[in-house]
Amino acid sequence: MGTILKGKKSTAPCREACPAGIDVPRYIRHIRAGQFTEALEVIRERIPFPFVCGYACVHPCETKCARLQFDEAVAIRMLKKVAAEKGAQKPARIAKRPPSGKKVAVIGSGPCGLTAAYYLAGQGHRVTVYEALPLPGGLLRYGIPEYRLPVKIVDREIESIRANGVEIITGAPIASAASLREKGFDAVFVATGAWKSVKMGIPGEDSPGVIDGLAFLRQVNEGNAPAIGRRAVVVGGGNTAIDASRASVRLGAEVVQLYRRTRKEMPAGDEEIVEAIEEGISIDYLAAPVRIEKGRVTCTRMRLDKPDATGRRAPVPVAGSEFSLPFDTLIMAIGQSADAGSLHLEEENNGAVRVDRGNLATSQRGIFAGGDAVSGPSTIIEAIAQGRLACVSIDRFLGGTGNLAEALSEESTLALPDTAPRGTERPVTKKIPKKRRSGTFDPVELSYTKKAAMAEAERCLSCDLCDFDVLINGLICKDCGYCREVCSLGIFEQSADFNPSGYKPAIAVHTDQCIGCLRCLYICPDFAITIQER
Repeated sequence: MGTILKGKKSTAPCREACPAGIDVPRYIRHIRAGQFTEALEVIRERIPFPFVCGYACVHPCETKCARLQFDEAVAIRMLKKVAAEKGAQKPARIAKRPPSGKKVAVIGSGPCGLTAAYYLAGQGHRVTVYEALPLPGGLLRYGIPEYRLPVKIVDREIESIRANGVEIITGAPIASAASLREKGFDAVFVATGAWKSVKMGIPGEDSPGVIDGLAFLRQVNEGNAPAIGRRAVVVGGGNTAIDASRASVRLGAEVVQLYRRTRKEMPAGDEEIVEAIEEGISIDYLAAPVRIEKGRVTCTRMRLDKPDATGRRAPVPVAGSEFSLPFDTLIMAIGQSADAGSLHLEEENNGAVRVDRGNLATSQRGIFAGGDAVSGPSTIIEAIAQGRLACVSIDRFLGGTGNLAEALSEESTLALPDTAPRGTERPVTKKIPKKRRSGTFDPVELSYTKKAAMAEAERCLSCDLCDFDVLINGLICKDCGYCREVCSLGIFEQSADFNPSGYKPAIAVHTDQCIGCLRCLYICPDFAITIQER
């Protein structure tokens, strides 16, 4: 028999890991019950891009899924994708407040700018978005190839935002944020992204045949892909580099990708790396270019030294290890930066806009900034979270409450089936055949069926409904550290104080995240841990 939902505990680990705070367990319970429209409405409470995130989110939520204690994380991103596809059978319900009489300008139509615009319009403000490029969407449109994020998905999301009352003016570069204030806007939000390519500073970097990664992807997405020849070399380890490599394969090239660290340090998503290798891309780790000549790049082998400012071990050249590779096209994708100076805003040393991190306000009254323009290159979901924060701050600046709370779908009392047994693996994500991928930009990933999605939703442990106390007898704990090793939820830490036996005992923090799996209890050699259901 199923249990009856009567109340909620606290924030589940998956929701806490989501920068936008999507109520993951609640929308998954709707999917479990076959209520896909209600699931989509829960997602829309926190983001205006459910389709985009279903296709292309890096899903940090899954890294904190409590199911990892037993088998595999719940396929949270894929369930979001299914909710968007199966639940969008009627127009989205939108919570909207009366007109405020205030006008807000947003510079940039990427995920951060459009998120802020969407919620500001919902607060009753009149919002105009200015986009320098011919079409809106920012990196969603111009930086992610269609095999990962089809342009029709981007268009669909943007039309929903327009339907919420947001005006979007394209082909309209803005030279100064302050000029919009002078034109009568009560507030301005700068969300111009990070489009400035980082240079390596090596000889020959501006040689013919060398192209910037973002510029390359933009040409591909616009349908004007350059003729890259038979041999392409891509430099970099992030998602832009992987996308450039995979796009090059689809344009008929054999691809070698150079990355100066190991796969462990590679910032690109693991799923993207796996698919790149499946598609025949050769990734040469611990290798970096040192000079570029006509049709040939000279590289050196690297070794990892002590950690640098990023926390990763710094790569250093190995003497006498130089080698060279021929190329028809070399794509440099080692990173991007913001350019605050282009809008006459105070900037940090890295070119990002200087803001008060608490409210995203710049030094100029009424002008705010967020997203990649402030943080540097980040993820879609982080940009959305910044857009929400910007809306809160701007709404308060304009005299509003800053309250964005929406309840588009109420969860009634449900009789839940038993959770899928431990050891139950998530359904395999089906993909188009490998041979077909090299000749098409069609999406690689295929969605779950309704039946598969509902079965996968049963694997969710509904952590937000669990309620346990974790007690540690600090007098007998010998700080073996086993509890910290086996718990993936970050519940245990080491005390700063010694017990009478001279040990720094374990202490339980974030006990509200405990799901009662008892792994720590079973592994504790001192019997110092007790777990009690409230």
